Amino acid sequence: MKNKKNIKILLPIVIFIWGILIYKIVDAFSNDEPPMATKTVSNFIAPKVQQKETFALLTIESDPFLGTLYRSPKKQKGTSKRRKQEIIWPTIACQGIVSGKTAKSRVYILQVNGQQYLVKKGDTILQMKVLKSTKEAIKLKYKGQTKIVPIM
Repeated sequence: MKNKKNIKILLPIVIFIWGILIYKIVDAFSNDEPPMATKTVSNFIAPKVQQKETFALLTIESDPFLGTLYRSPKKQKGTSKRRKQEIIWPTIACQGIVSGKTAKSRVYILQVNGQQYLVKKGDTILQMKVLKSTKEAIKLKYKGQTKIVPIM
């Protein structure tokens, strides 16, 4: 008896669920499309743009509160620092010592921009003057600047 009671309740529920399922499947495959909204044309009118007002400031002749004449601030004289011009040195390499054991008789092979020169203390080549020479390096002066070139 209990089974018949359950069947009376469950059978209508199962039929209802199957009915909804079949309805959704049939509705998905139907060709009925929902009506499209029609396009409405609106008459849009852009607002008129007003031109901005222009104005000019008057020069100040006197202070409005004190009644005194206006003095423009004095321009400060700036101390102009001279920038040292950056001097581009040619490519320099000291190849070695040719002869001489004393400082006065030393002759060096100096390569400047790929060209080799034999120089000693006091010589000038291509606006470069040899100021000092030691066994380790040569001190050169070029356009007011000095540079020490080590011997390779």
